[in-house]
Amino acid sequence: MLALGDTVKVHYTGKYLDGKVFDTTKNKEPILFTIGDEMMIPGFEEAVMEMKAGQKKKVTIAAKDAYGDFDPELVVQVDRKSHFGDKEIKVGDAIQIPASDDVMVFVVKAIDDKNVTLDGNSHLAGKDLIFEIELLEIVQGGGYDTSYSDFESWTGQAIDDEDLEAFMGNGDDPEEGESFDDEFGGSENYSSEYDY
Repeated sequence: MLALGDTVKVHYTGKYLDGKVFDTTKNKEPILFTIGDEMMIPGFEEAVMEMKAGQKKKVTIAAKDAYGDFDPELVVQVDRKSHFGDKEIKVGDAIQIPASDDVMVFVVKAIDDKNVTLDGNSHLAGKDLIFEIELLEIVQGGGYDTSYSDFESWTGQAIDDEDLEAFMGNGDDPEEGESFDDEFGGSENYSSEYDY
């Protein structure tokens, strides 16, 4: 059985309960993550931890162990003019809003002459999901090996000194607009200009 700190490479297909696919790595590069780094949803990590290299598995993950239950308090209505002025917005746009020491992403759900309805829930919140998982490789313990050979074997890319420093992490926070994960598929317009 896998443990926290083990790094794995997997292919997966995510489906709704009706069988409709919402995400897949088929015909793409597999994903690489370390157990316990919270890159993946809890139920997905738990399923992978019980697998062996080369194994395939199909699991149903409850909403609470996936993207959480739908939270109606994350659906808010704001005054269009005072918050957006004359800026063009449309349903489906994603807006970054500062929140404490973090940034929350809200999706525009509805627009009328006076108000804009924003939803801070994941589009997968409140849904039980099916994942078909194939565990391709395991690196036992310690997360990523920061050697040149490991970087090249996992990424397929050559590496120079600057790349190695970035790969090992230099303690800097990501620049504004950078993201390690695009939950909304990359199709929406992001903005960090709005101050609520």
